[in-house]
Amino acid sequence: MKLTPFAYTFANTALNGQRVQFELQFNLLQNSLIKRFNDKVETISQTPSSVQHKIDALTKRSQALVDSLPVLQEYRQGQTNTGGALEGIFDEITVLFQTFNSDGTVDADEVAAFEAQRDIVADKINNLYIFSHPDLNDADVIKNLKADVTSIRSLTLVEGTLTPDNDAVTNFLSSLQTEVSIAITVNQNTVSTTLDLEQKIQAEFANVDIDLLKLTSEEQARRAEKINAAEVQLGNLLRAISLSFEINSGLSEALANRLKPFTPPPGSAVNIIS
Repeated sequence: MKLTPFAYTFANTALNGQRVQFELQFNLLQNSLIKRFNDKVETISQTPSSVQHKIDALTKRSQALVDSLPVLQEYRQGQTNTGGALEGIFDEITVLFQTFNSDGTVDADEVAAFEAQRDIVADKINNLYIFSHPDLNDADVIKNLKADVTSIRSLTLVEGTLTPDNDAVTNFLSSLQTEVSIAITVNQNTVSTTLDLEQKIQAEFANVDIDLLKLTSEEQARRAEKINAAEVQLGNLLRAISLSFEINSGLSEALANRLKPFTPPPGSAVNIIS
């Protein structure tokens, strides 16, 4: 029985030990590299402060625009309702004029009809609601009208001639009707201005939303690009380490095989001679 040479046994044992040692070192190195990769991904995933400030500012502006629209819409609806009420009041003042303007005299029936219609006008003006918005100005036309309620209730016709006995009432009602007419015009302009402001806010919101989407998309793309690059780098490094071991292992295995004694095949001439 032939003994295996010591050099071959030693080299083969060393090669097997090298494999085990490599597996252990490779696992330790791989875990370390993966941890570094995860730390790098965490760092990449943190949005730069300058970009985050822009995102926060756009988000805040977007929310402010969204919050402002319902307030404006409620204000516009209120002003629209007020416009309808003002037109009704204008008609009621016209009716008030008609209670005593049929001829040049005023009698008791006309006085009674006037007072009843006068109170209707006063009540309708008093029931007007004052709407306000910090970004819009309606020249306080409703507030000023409501300030006339006391004077309206105090209007009194006297029996007698229309002129000059009741000139003061006629002049006051003419001024009141003019004031209501101006209030109607101002109200219409206010409603139109409010609608324009709503449309501007909607347009600005769309632009802010586009900017925000673009910024966040760019940030997501930046993260994805850097993370993908880090993944490729990690993969290449692990493959290079594995390949290096395979090359070294192949060389060691070839050396060990060179040290293995030659054994001729059974039945060969060399085997018979030996």
